[in-house]
Amino acid sequence: MQLLGLTLQTPFVAAPMAGVSGPAFRLMARRAGASMVYSEMVSAPGLLRHQPQTLRLTRILPGERPLVLQIFGADPQQMAQAAAIASRLEVDALDVNMGCPAKKVRRPGAGSALLEDPDRAVEIMAAVAEASALPVSVKIRLGPSHDITEELVPRLVKAGARAITLHARTTRQGFSGRADWAAIKRLASWCPVPVIGNGDVTSGRDAVRMLAETGCAAVMIGRGAMGDPWIFHRAAARLAGREPQPVTPAMKRQALAEHLELARSLGGEGHAVHFVRQFMMWYSRGLPGASQFRRQAGACGELEPLWALCDRFFLEREQAA
Repeated sequence: MQLLGLTLQTPFVAAPMAGVSGPAFRLMARRAGASMVYSEMVSAPGLLRHQPQTLRLTRILPGERPLVLQIFGADPQQMAQAAAIASRLEVDALDVNMGCPAKKVRRPGAGSALLEDPDRAVEIMAAVAEASALPVSVKIRLGPSHDITEELVPRLVKAGARAITLHARTTRQGFSGRADWAAIKRLASWCPVPVIGNGDVTSGRDAVRMLAETGCAAVMIGRGAMGDPWIFHRAAARLAGREPQPVTPAMKRQALAEHLELARSLGGEGHAVHFVRQFMMWYSRGLPGASQFRRQAGACGELEPLWALCDRFFLEREQAA
């Protein structure tokens, strides 16, 4: 399929998630079948000020692409300057965040706060599209408290958006309640650019069902992939009419080992400890003895004993399978 000028093998892409969608996660998602990945959201002011924390979010590993870099901000001029910089990186497209409900993002007027100021949202979209050397998409929610897509999306498309990702919840909902897939269907029925559906996809079956029920061009998977990057493989298999390969403890152990090495190469031992803790929490979910394992692992502050504990846990579950 074609999306943002790119040829994708499947319609299943990995979402931008703050604190999650770093290089290690993106690379694992690509290896597990995601046809395209998105970066964590990158602050436009931080990028312009060359803040080290922001620049770290722009690191890219071989094998990640196709990769979309997402930027956020409240000032059209700053967003244009950031887009010009970002489009020179080794990425394939840019995305504008107009959907994040976090207070620290909304406070200066960025993220989902832009849905409350449509004129500024359109001005930012136009500024980014004009400044970028790459195709630009935008990720939105339904609206502040009700669906405003019929009024806003045509203006965003006219301003230069080449694709629309709709997280089918309002800002007020946050991540609670059910995503309104009917709203994705309505938008996909008339939107002149591809619509990427997002919200409540927690299995391969969900991903295929969203495609069928809404008519969206692609499905963006976020929280459903956090502890289960293999969701992309399962979605692709089900779309092709095949039975997916089951995920084994050995596969989880191997993925955790790869995350460890990637995290260590990116930020040293301390960074690796953080990521191993994060991913082992996700990967151990649903396995026998997981609660006790997580308590023991949470008390480990050094990488070597932490990995020994993880290694033993997954090996024992594999042997018992």
